[in-house]
Formats: sequence, structure tokens, C-alpha cells
Amino acid sequence: MLVFALGLALRLALARHTAGLAFDVGLFREWSDRLVERGPSHFYEPGYFADYPPGYLYVLFVLGKLSLLLRGEPPSIAVLKLPAIVADLGVAVYAMLLATRITPNASAGRIPLGLAAAAAILLNPGLVLVSAVWGQVDSVPTLLVLAGIYALATKLPSIPREVCGVALLAIAVATKPQALLALPVLAIVVVRRISEGASGFRAWSKIVARVALYIVLAAAVVVAMFAPFCVRPAEIPGFYRSAGAVYQFTSLWAFNVWGALGFYRPDVGPGAVRVGGLPAYYVGLAAFAAVTLALMVRAWRCCARGVDASAIAVFGVVAISCVAFALLTRMHERYLYLAVAGLAPLVGYRRFRWSLAIMSGFFFLNVHFVYVLFSPGRSSPEHAWTIQPVYNALFGIAKDAWQRKFLSLATATACLALAILGWSWLDQHNDTLHRGARTSDAQT
Repeated sequence: MLVFALGLALRLALARHTAGLAFDVGLFREWSDRLVERGPSHFYEPGYFADYPPGYLYVLFVLGKLSLLLRGEPPSIAVLKLPAIVADLGVAVYAMLLATRITPNASAGRIPLGLAAAAAILLNPGLVLVSAVWGQVDSVPTLLVLAGIYALATKLPSIPREVCGVALLAIAVATKPQALLALPVLAIVVVRRISEGASGFRAWSKIVARVALYIVLAAAVVVAMFAPFCVRPAEIPGFYRSAGAVYQFTSLWAFNVWGALGFYRPDVGPGAVRVGGLPAYYVGLAAFAAVTLALMVRAWRCCARGVDASAIAVFGVVAISCVAFALLTRMHERYLYLAVAGLAPLVGYRRFRWSLAIMSGFFFLNVHFVYVLFSPGRSSPEHAWTIQPVYNALFGIAKDAWQRKFLSLATATACLALAILGWSWLDQHNDTLHRGARTSDAQT
């Protein structure tokens, strides 16, 4: 409780005394005001910039209505930061719950898992900066994803829990499309769990029908969330394609493979960066698809070897998020948020603790760099939360400074190494558990 109180107090103080990133919080305030004045049905109109799906727009609508009722004006910047701050607390709760379920009993007595997992979220400098200082909302879809994992991959499989989990993931996708990264491995985990012991055509037909039901449910939730905004079901895929094509660049200041080659360079079109004659966009997409397929196979094998389903689900989401951040073009610096937060439930494993520390460091450097870069007070270091000489030494001054390329290469390497090596770490812990159980049985 003290850690939660400290995390909340820290965020509220920073939210009140920082102006946020002007473009993002200004856009949220404008959207909130527009929703109140025009209503959801007239929000998306040709020529108006709005690249967010409707999930978070409902939050902005409620904030706008309450602020108008209580204060007679649009919500303040501090109020606009509150949903992300509350979501941070929720992420910490689910990190704590998942940590106590997926860590072997042999490790449970050595460290206070609940405290460690919660502190890894609540006191993480990068996560605090994103929600309380910057004013962005990556914690909201992350909360929905972790809640979905808790429903789908813990306890015994049951239709009510799976329906709840699928609905939460669908809401996450309708909030931010980055939540789609959670689906491949979670699909493997769900199918493996419900097919355990199944044999014969009749049993498998029921499993196929159950999975099909969940797909229909997820689609229905997304369609229902778009409906008040007068976006027809057939228009939803086009909306996501258009939102993903707003910034057609290799890297939007994300420290990844493409950042090592240069930031804000076209990834499609006549002037695109090309690899082997192919535009960077398609090269990154093909590489991501190939690695994702390999991760899905690895997840299936881990399930077959009896590794805890919760651990597979959590790490699978972390691994695919890391691979997406490292290999895909059009990445923003904040898109590593889910991977960093997803490592918190794995604090019971020593190697994952080290991974969490390393990834948190890279994440903080990336978001701090961008926040300062676009801060209107960057000429006055005290307003940009930095020491200018140190900032310049770390990140350089030129657009494609060698420091930024080095950090990009280091971050991408760490992401890919974690995504590849983490599966063997899960296997090793699983083998240790089974050996401990056999030794205990023999002694008994």
C-alpha cells in the first residue's frame, strides 16, 4: 500500500507541475472538446485529423462532460493525465497478481514478489514520464492486455473467463492498434489450453466452434465500439490502414534497427529506404511476420513441455512487442511500453529481472530524448527535465548523430536478444521446478 501511495503521489505531483507534450495533450483536449460539442457521431469527418480508434475517445468524452459540468470549460492538462495515471495503478495490480501466479514456489520465499512487481511499474522512471509528465495513454491498452491475460491464462479454462478475456483484448485493440501484438501468442495459449486431452473429430469440432465464437465476439465488440461514431463495419479495416499510414517513415525517433540507419526517412515511395531493392516498410513487415511465426511455434512447444500458461502468455506478449519495436518501420518511441510493463510479472526470475532493468533503461532514454526534443522549453533546461550538456553528450545534436544510432542499435539488439533467449529461460525454470518436485517426492 505504501508503494502504491508513493507511486500515485509522485504521478499526481508531476502531472500538476508539468505541461505535458504540447502536441499530444493539446490534441486530447481538442478531441474532448469536439466530442462534447458535436457528439461521437460527428467526430470523424473528412479532413479532420483523428488517428485514434474510439476506445480512448470514450474516456475523453466523459472527461469533457464532467469538466464542463464542474468547471464550465474543457479539461485541464492535469485532468487529461488522470486516466493514464489510474491505468498505471491498474497495470501494477495485474503485474502483482500475475507475478504471484507464474513464479515458481522455489523463488517465492527469496523476494517479496508482489512488492517487486508493483514497484517495477509504479517507480519505473520511463513509465512515470509517459503518463504523468508527457500525458500519453499507453498504460490504458497495457492494462487491458494484462487483464485479458489474467482472464485467459490463469486458473482452469472456462468459457466465462475466456469471454471476458477476449472482450478485454478487443477493447484494447479498439483503444490502440498496438494491442494487436498481444494476439498471436495468446491465441496459441488459449487453443493449447482448451485442446488439452482432446481427441477425435467431435472434440476438435467443438474446439474449432469455440475459437470461432471468440473471434466473432471480438469482432462484435470492436464493431460496437465504432458504431456510435458512425463508422460502418466495412470501414473499420480502412480506418486502421489509414491510421497506420499517417507517418510513413522508417523510425519516428524510435531507437530500433531503422533508427540506426536514420530517422524520419520515407519507408515507401520513390525516395524510400530500400533493402535489396525492396522498400523498408515491406522488409520490416516480412521480417516481423517471420519472427512472429517462429515465436508462436516456440510458444506452442513451451505449452507442450508444461511451462506455466501465464508465463508463456506474458512473455509471449513481451517478445512480440520487442520484435515489433526492433524490426517494424513507423515505430514511435513509446511503443516499447507494453514490453517493459510485461516484464514486471516475471520479476521472480533473475534473468528477467536483469532484462527488466536493461529494457527500462533503454525505454527511459528513448522517451526522455523525445520529450525533451519536442518540449517548448528545451532552450531552458529546467523546463525540459534535463541537464543540457548531459543530454547533448548522450544523444548528440545532429538529426542522425552517432549517439542516436548507437542507442538505436543497442536497443534493437537488446529487444531481439530478449525475444529469442527468454524462451530458454522459461524452459530452464520449468525443468528446475520438475526436478525439485521429483526430489521432494523421493524424499517423501
